Amino acid sequence: MEKLKTLLIANRGEIAVRIIKTAKELGIRTIAIYTAADATSNHIRAADEAVLLPGDDSTAYINGTSIIEIARSYQVDAIIPGYGFLSENVEFAQAIANAGMIFVGPRSEAIEAFGLKHRAREIAVAAGVPIVPGTQGLLVTEDEAVEAANELGYPVMLKATGGGGGMGLMICNSVEEVRESLTQVRSRGETLFKNAGVFMERYYPESHHIEVQVFGNGLGDAIHVGERECSIQRRHQKVVEECPSPFVEKHPGLREKLTSAAVALTKSIRYGSAGTVEYLVDDVSGDFFFLEMNTRLQVEHGITELCYNLDIVKLMLQQADRELCNLGGLDKSYLKSLQPDKPEGCAIEARVYAENPARNYSPSPGLLQHVEWKETSGTRIDTWVATGTRISTYYDPMIAKVMVHDSNRAAAIAKLGDVLSHSKIRGPPTNLEFLNAIIQSNKFCKGHTLTNFLADFEFTPVAIDVISPGLYTTIQDYPGRPSAGRGIPQAGPMDPLAFQVANILVGNPSGTEGLEITLKGPELRFLAPACISVCGAPMDMTLDRAEVPMWTRLYIKRGQTLSIGKLNGSGGCRAYLAVLGGFPAITPYFGSRSTSPLLGIGGYQGRSLAPGDMLAITKLDAVEAEPGISLPTHLHPIYSNHWEIDAMVGPYDEGYIVSEDIDMIYNTVWNVSHNATRGGIRLVGPTPRWAREDGGEGGQHPSNVIEYGYPTGTLNWTGDSPCIFPVDAPDLGGFISSTTIVKASLWRMGQLKSGDTIQYRRVSLKDALRARAELEQFMESVSALVAGQCNMDSIKPIFASTLPESTVSGNWGKALIYETELIEGGISMTFRQGGDEFLLVEFGDGKFNLNHRCRVTALDQAFKESQACDEGLRGAIYKTTGCCNSLLIHYDGLKLSQDNLINLLVSLQRAVGDLSSSKVPSRKFRLPICFESPAQQEAIQRYIETQRPHAPFLPNNMDFVANINGVTYDELIDIFLSVEFMAICVGFFCGDTICLPVDPRYRLICPKQNPSRVYTPEGSVSWGGSCMNIYPVDAPGGYQMTGQTIPCFDQLGVKPDFSPSQPGLFRDFDQITFYRVDKEELERDMALFRSGCYKFQYEDVIFDMRAHNCLLEESRDEVAGFKSRQATAQVKMLALEKESMDRWMAEKAQSNVPVDEITLLREDPDILTLYAPLDANVWKVNFTDGSVIRSAQVVVILEAMKMEVSVSYDGDKRDGIDECFTIEKVLVQPGDTVRAGDALVFLRKI
Repeated sequence: MEKLKTLLIANRGEIAVRIIKTAKELGIRTIAIYTAADATSNHIRAADEAVLLPGDDSTAYINGTSIIEIARSYQVDAIIPGYGFLSENVEFAQAIANAGMIFVGPRSEAIEAFGLKHRAREIAVAAGVPIVPGTQGLLVTEDEAVEAANELGYPVMLKATGGGGGMGLMICNSVEEVRESLTQVRSRGETLFKNAGVFMERYYPESHHIEVQVFGNGLGDAIHVGERECSIQRRHQKVVEECPSPFVEKHPGLREKLTSAAVALTKSIRYGSAGTVEYLVDDVSGDFFFLEMNTRLQVEHGITELCYNLDIVKLMLQQADRELCNLGGLDKSYLKSLQPDKPEGCAIEARVYAENPARNYSPSPGLLQHVEWKETSGTRIDTWVATGTRISTYYDPMIAKVMVHDSNRAAAIAKLGDVLSHSKIRGPPTNLEFLNAIIQSNKFCKGHTLTNFLADFEFTPVAIDVISPGLYTTIQDYPGRPSAGRGIPQAGPMDPLAFQVANILVGNPSGTEGLEITLKGPELRFLAPACISVCGAPMDMTLDRAEVPMWTRLYIKRGQTLSIGKLNGSGGCRAYLAVLGGFPAITPYFGSRSTSPLLGIGGYQGRSLAPGDMLAITKLDAVEAEPGISLPTHLHPIYSNHWEIDAMVGPYDEGYIVSEDIDMIYNTVWNVSHNATRGGIRLVGPTPRWAREDGGEGGQHPSNVIEYGYPTGTLNWTGDSPCIFPVDAPDLGGFISSTTIVKASLWRMGQLKSGDTIQYRRVSLKDALRARAELEQFMESVSALVAGQCNMDSIKPIFASTLPESTVSGNWGKALIYETELIEGGISMTFRQGGDEFLLVEFGDGKFNLNHRCRVTALDQAFKESQACDEGLRGAIYKTTGCCNSLLIHYDGLKLSQDNLINLLVSLQRAVGDLSSSKVPSRKFRLPICFESPAQQEAIQRYIETQRPHAPFLPNNMDFVANINGVTYDELIDIFLSVEFMAICVGFFCGDTICLPVDPRYRLICPKQNPSRVYTPEGSVSWGGSCMNIYPVDAPGGYQMTGQTIPCFDQLGVKPDFSPSQPGLFRDFDQITFYRVDKEELERDMALFRSGCYKFQYEDVIFDMRAHNCLLEESRDEVAGFKSRQATAQVKMLALEKESMDRWMAEKAQSNVPVDEITLLREDPDILTLYAPLDANVWKVNFTDGSVIRSAQVVVILEAMKMEVSVSYDGDKRDGIDECFTIEKVLVQPGDTVRAGDALVFLRKI
């Protein structure tokens, strides 16, 4: 390249990636452009530089003015448009020339001439190229169009003269269709192409679409590069292309005719750059007719390159360079030397789209959770996607062009079939199987590929089409992700018992992924035969409207519809659907296909199912006609609205709750509140009396403690409010847990719903393990029954409500199991009970101390080394969760006794020795922080409008944190910019990083927001209790927001500094420092992070515990003085908070619905309930009590993560009948916080 040094690619996706590849090979600097919606596209990272386009995502790529301005600012020599968007825009090409740059493509005159289809026909005639019989010029009236059609003979095609890409075309078979279509095509042309002109051509249904690749030098010279067959089209869009054309190969002399005519046309207008001349070729006679000339690089140019060993993009750039040198174009002799003789071998291209074959191939946007291409010799895959790419709704859903080349067509077909069948694209539906079916078809293999090929081509995916998703239906497997940790929820079924039985009944391994259905089930159309079973709480269920039983193996025929309705009993809330073979297309995440919808993790797109989702299933050759084996009723679990649930004391009760109120927890019949979800089940009942005045360094409230790992099923006290933490709850936090449900009773927890009652039964570890062993034996017996290895009478029912021995004797043990004093330093080591699966190890006296964190890390490492050497131990441990002062161990109590575990840990800790002078490997990060974050300001404003209107921490969290610590605003900023923060806990949700200032003189303390926010922007730097925290993702939260930095979590681990096994950035003992940036700089850095181009600044360092301990000793007096000032300030601020809270609670009490009224309505069998589909704030309530509404009318509008979600009641209508309802009681008001599955409104059908 002589003058072409910098190139801007005015496009996106795979064509941008492909152009950048050649440009880099030529030593050209490349500038990519992109939109926020395209932030995960590979073309951004492939280019030397990438620029975020201004304006709306949907129109940014066609804003020529903005693109040219960017080109100017980067001193670009040329702009290449690729295909689509502005590639054939005359004004854009001319504007580039006017700006002193080169448009890599033909001159604007050529684009204009061939852009009008009727004008292109005239040019073709003048060049001696045959054209499709049609009208001369444009049609004006309907009568003129009818007359033309009669002369040409039916069928005919109406075409918008400005059209392209298969748009603006309509086939007409009668006079009536001509009259109806003329107005539609004219309107389409005006809307899409700003040109209402229409002309008519004869339509040849039995024809081929064949095109010739040409290249001209703009000086009157041109060559051809063979032909391509593009006949297989859907909605006039190409699907599969070939080079050479199998039809041309069978007709000697036809290639010469096609290419000669194309070259003559190209020369006639002194065309410069790459172009494509498209023909219609009659299948019977071989006659060919000019259709149009595409004045741009064609999508399918790659297969020509494979057969002719030529780089067409390279030629385009060489032509542009010659134009920059004022030489007009490529030298004639050089161009002629490139003229190929004939194609070498055969190449085929298949266009892979994110589209749903079950829904007429509609686009399917979403996250690609796994991308894996099968690539062998002779394979070329032009793509812009990888694992983690998000397909936007704004652009064409093509994700790749899969091309293969081989010595002959049969070998190429076999190779392409191998690539398509072994490539994996997991996420939204794609057409991979559809493409494979096309190329394996008899017609295709014979080369009989006409333009109507797909008109009668039958393809049905082996899948389930989700017609209606039900209230809250997710994919789960068992046991989920118990070993993941670091803020990745365990997930899995809330009721593992019913889930496993459903799988056993269909013949799956008991943990195979299935559907979890909550309160109301989905409507599913089976596109292929299947074997299923539904188990759990009783729900209405029909197959093609005929009732079918639960707890039974059912065989589904292709085309049948399964409808699972509402609960039809008083007990339970969840049922499970298992399918033989599971859902193989769902991508495992940390070894599990389970979904955690609150965090967007796992399952189908990280969310509950939605209408139009397609679930691939395993292909079955045939199904039985009659239902299969059933589990008899006496073996079904007992579903009630009152639950007795076995639990063990701890980890925290004595010393935290007064002894009488510890007993109160087990003597109380608790009510389940309307907040009962996978993330937390809130209970309503008495408030315990606390044994402490405050939470010490853990926080202001006596329920606060220093962060520790949470056991699954624990009863957590967030302030005075009790909440059971199920499988999607955070894995660590700073509130006490007094009671933990044992593993054998977790299925009961999973069936709790709003309005139920629950009473805990204290049991011992021995009784808990016995119950678990009995449950596992029950599962084994059901498996044997299904396998025909035992009879029903031999299976013992285990669901009777018999009192465990320890409940009767009162010998249920203590939360504090064992305490020892270490040899070095006199530090206490305490063991606390966490149910029958968790053991909590604590160091020290409940105060933050990095010496304890060092000891926790050392013990954790020693424990992992022991597991590596002991297979039995390794098989009994799920995970460990380390925090500042504690280590939670999740283990299998049936494989490893608690006593043996404690003995091992004590011996390991003694072997660790004195750590007070140790040197700990660490990483020191330098992160940007913006104290004026627009995202946080918006979140605070939303909080004021939708949650709590007044509080001392509103409207500025920073002021509150400063005031409650007795420092000024500027002093608070100085603390953030000068202090080193140590990561002491990584977890909670998605690698949330909790940090402690290394220097004890700057350890602030402040309460969290009450209530917690529903939305916190990703990257929020915040303060709560004694710790700084960085929110890794958009999430709920209560820490006071004090700035924003770069997020520290990449779910799929594909960005720099992350990995699939380490999606969180930080590790224990990482150090974090901040430097200040303004909002524009932060926005730039966030854009780099989202596009995968941001590189974190960090260095490997050593943290010296001896030096740190010297600092602790030297600063003791300063720390005491600072704490004294803090205490004075806190008294004042906490008094203000109490006054504000009391006032707000009084305001809310005036509009609350009495609990007894809710109970009466809930028990009314005629009452219907409108539920919240997700965790959110109530934004608007559109109706009041007594209002009459129709089906689908929006009753409540929720706000979640900056999105507004309309909630309506669709009823159970059939055949389009519109139902009406009376609103009996509105249960929420604007500003309320709701969880998925919460009741919003009670309705009564009229």
